[in-house]
Amino acid sequence: MWAVIKVDKELMFYNFQTEQYEVVSDIKFAHANELESTNGISMTIGGFAKIVLDHDTSVSTLLRANIPLFLTKVGAREAAKTANLTGYTYINFDVTKIQLLK
Repeated sequence: MWAVIKVDKELMFYNFQTEQYEVVSDIKFAHANELESTNGISMTIGGFAKIVLDHDTSVSTLLRANIPLFLTKVGAREAAKTANLTGYTYINFDVTKIQLLK
């Protein structure tokens, strides 16, 4: 699953309904060097490797926050182009299951 993001001081996800980037506070991420093991996704932004922890929970949290996810990076890129976004990047979640918890 792919999401359109921007990293400034915080990790922000683009919400295509509200047409703005939003912080989803329940999603935790850390610098790779802060972790003993990197069981999350690694991505490099501005020379800093970031790890998003717990992919399955993150995807469920994003869906509850109405942040759209895409099955492919191409799909995410096409949506970003259609919305005329600039300064964005992507994040990939390796998901084993999607479960919405109440």
